[in-house]
Amino acid sequence: MIGVIPTKVCSENGAIKRGDLLVTSSKAGHAMKADIDKVEHGQVIGKALANFDGNGTGVIKVLVSIK
Repeated sequence: MIGVIPTKVCSENGAIKRGDLLVTSSKAGHAMKADIDKVEHGQVIGKALANFDGNGTGVIKVLVSIK
């Protein structure tokens, strides 16, 4: 499945910039910016297509590619 999906995000791991990889966060149902040095195969949800620098949570479009 490949598509652009509105995704709930949080700033738990810092501000999200367009192009950042996203992984699951400790907040249920939300994604956060991935730490490139720690991310492993299979953990990435998708790639951010918009910036999110707000506090708390929000919704951005994410390019998801799942096999």
